Amino acid sequence: MRRPEPLGFTLLELMAALALVGFAMLGGIMLLDQLGDSGERIVSEGVLAAREGNGARLLRRLLADATESSDSTKTFRGDERSLDFWSLCDVPGGWAEPCHVSLAIDERTDSTVVLARLSTGGSLALRRQRGTSSFRYYNPSSDTLWLRDWSSHATLPVAVALVGERDTTVFAVSVAR
Repeated sequence: MRRPEPLGFTLLELMAALALVGFAMLGGIMLLDQLGDSGERIVSEGVLAAREGNGARLLRRLLADATESSDSTKTFRGDERSLDFWSLCDVPGGWAEPCHVSLAIDERTDSTVVLARLSTGGSLALRRQRGTSSFRYYNPSSDTLWLRDWSSHATLPVAVALVGERDTTVFAVSVAR
């Protein structure tokens, strides 16, 4: 006598099918998780790049708008670690007003940060570099072209350099527009 063929699946076949579906779902979830992490990383790197670019742009503009004055309280003064001058700063009304700017170099364990304090309010981190850094001031009429200190009450330096261990960035001062 013939045995009738069973209808349906055995328990072993059902468990194998569920395991395959589980592995497929796990792979899909991992893929979606990686896509989410990649998207977050792209956004955070974009924010960091924008912050660094905006800080460098603001530093360049503040130095380009530096003003010289015969008033002894509004002179351009600087040394290797800090810099004080008057420039034009944006205000909430949408225009630029004269403001006092103080730049300082803050040494961290592995990097240097250029901090700006504006009289219009606020303190900003404008630039970060690896290693140590210092300011230098370009004076073409001096025997030594790049000076460590600037205290001339009558003139502005032609440029200010941020000298680091690996690179030097030069910013023009009081650019005529």
